[in-house]
Order: sequence, then C-alpha cells, then structure tokens
Amino acid sequence: MKRIRVLQLISGIAIGDHSGGAEQFAARLAIGLPGDRFDRAVFAMWQYGSPTEDIWRRKLEDAGVQIAGMIHPSGQLWPDLYRAGQILWSFTSKFQPHIINSHSERGDTLNALLRVFHRTSPLAVRTMHTDQQWQERPWAGRLLTFGVFPLLFKREIAISEQTRTVMDRRPLARLIHKSATLCYNGIDEALFDYQAPGLIPDLPPDRPRVVIVGRLAQQKGHRDLLQAFVHIHHMSGAHLLIIGSGPLEADLRSQAKDLNLNQVVHFLGSRTDVPALLATADLLVSASLWEGFPTVILEAMALGIPVVATEVSGSRELIRSGETGLLAPPGQPDALSEAVLALLADKATADRMARAAHERARRFTIQNTIATYAELYETLCMHQREK
Repeated sequence: MKRIRVLQLISGIAIGDHSGGAEQFAARLAIGLPGDRFDRAVFAMWQYGSPTEDIWRRKLEDAGVQIAGMIHPSGQLWPDLYRAGQILWSFTSKFQPHIINSHSERGDTLNALLRVFHRTSPLAVRTMHTDQQWQERPWAGRLLTFGVFPLLFKREIAISEQTRTVMDRRPLARLIHKSATLCYNGIDEALFDYQAPGLIPDLPPDRPRVVIVGRLAQQKGHRDLLQAFVHIHHMSGAHLLIIGSGPLEADLRSQAKDLNLNQVVHFLGSRTDVPALLATADLLVSASLWEGFPTVILEAMALGIPVVATEVSGSRELIRSGETGLLAPPGQPDALSEAVLALLADKATADRMARAAHERARRFTIQNTIATYAELYETLCMHQREK
C-alpha cells in the first residue's frame, strides 16, 4: 500500500506551559505512527519560546516527523489565525497530506476550510478532546459544530463516551446518520513497570504528599484545591505539589500565601519527570471543572497511586468511585477535602483502590490508540481510492 501522508494540526508544542493534553496526544500520535506506512507531519500554529517547545521539537525531529507553522502570536486572534492559515495553506501544498487530523476548535476550523477550498482537498478528520469546546465564542461553536463540521469532516473522533454522546446528539449528525468514533487516549505501557527513583528532596519524608498535575488554568480547578487544602493540611499535615505552569500561576501563588499555605504548597513548574514525581506521591488529585479524558489520572493509576478526582466527563469514565478511587463534585472544596482526607486516613482502602485502578488502566495504552488511528487512516484512504 502507498505510504499515507498524515498531518496533525495542533495549537502548539509548548506542552505543559501554553498547550495541554490534546497537543501532547497529537505529538505522540505523530511520533508513534509506523514510519514505514506513514509520512508524518505536525503543524503547530503558535510559538511561545517555551523550553518545552525545544524538547518536543527534538522528539518529533528524532522520530522523522516534519514540523511546520510555529508563528509568534500577536495577541490579536483573527490576524494571527489568518497568518497561521496562510502558512498552513502553503505547507499543505508542499506536503500534500492525504489526511489532516485537527485537535482543537481553531484547528478544526482551518481544517474544514482546507477541505473545501484547497486544491488537494485532503480528507478532514477531527479529534474532539473535550465536550466543553468553544467556551469563549459559543455562538461560533454552535454554528460550526452543529451546522458545518458533520458535513465536512470525513470522521469525527471522540476521546470519551460523554464526548461521543455530545457529538451524536447534534441534530444534523442524526439526520445524516453520522456517528462519532470512540477512541480513548492512552499512556505508554512502559509505565506499568516503572520504578520510582526515590523521594523528592527538600520535602519532609514523614508528611503525606498530594500531587496535582496540569496547566495552571481555570479548567483544572487549582483554586478549589487550594481552598480545600487549608483543612487537608490542618488534619493530615500533608504537602501539596503543583506540577505545571500557566496564566494563573501568580494568582495561585498569591492565594496560597493568603491562605497561609506557602510553606506546604510547592509550585514545581513544568516538568519532564512527572512519572518520577507521581510515583513518590501518596495521592493524585484532579480538581478539574471539566475534562476530556485526563491521561494524568491514567498515569497515576498505572503507577499504583490512589486518585481523587472531580466527577466530570472523562474522569468519571476512569474512576469508579469507591472501587478505583474517589469522586467529588466539581467546584466544591469541602467535598474535595473530605475525599482526600478519607484516603489519606485509610491507607488499606487507598491501596486496595490503587491496585484495582492499576488493572483497569491496562486497557488504555497509547500503543493501542496509535494502532486504532493507523487502521482508521488506512481505511479512510482505501475507501477514498475506491471512489
């Protein structure tokens, strides 16, 4: 079979700073697709000058993945999007992808435009990483997601049951009998045999360690966790490790100080050793207000770390409360602190849940996910050739 050219369209590769799980997944997908069957490229719209960009650029280049885009945003959305679209148009003419797979609302928009107007008319695929897209421009989201995307995209992929349900309920999708494809994100299967290098220095070894991992943005619920941690620390003496960076960092540091938590809350920034940090924790907390399919929860499950998460889509598909972890209502610090303290106070129960979670996580590996995408791309191209 002729090699298939696939372009992953993402917002950027400043993963952990300005970009998140969707971008990381797309980069890992591009790296993991078999090089003997696929020519792979990533178009990252924005460049931020973050150290993590250099890390991911090297990873992509070492795997033989082409990288394009990377413009410096001016802060003016529409002019920036126009510039990104021009460069994407030129790169599409050069690379001539058979398939463009987009992973964000703005990327989806550019993908749809290329499908209609570019002379190569690449097959358009979109992966919807959350059921809460278009938070800032809901009117545009309704127009595109409900009225345009079902017609223009050859395949729409959901990363959770909740996301698939949202997509399949669209009236136009039902009318034309178009269902989304469910394909969960995954983690590297090597994590199941990971050995922790040791305790984190400069933290008391006799105090419980609670970890939260994610971009410091409204979605991740750090404010609620800090509020909850006043009671958590008072009752357990626990320390909180916050891994990630983002626009709310200054505000969260100020909040921790105002709550007299600055000695027990540790801002570690973006890290490349997240598994090592997770493996030495007593508990992972996901305090998100909404989620797609949080792979950090999967990572903790694979490492045998107990999990407390908010009951939002994606998280509740991984955590069966009372069996593989505990769930708490989103946006309720008191309920969150109660769940955290329950597991910190009962190590036997926490360990039992962690063992059950470890077994459940085995079905969600990135190797399985990449194989599913590879088969999907090949099937789409085969059907296109038969027409």
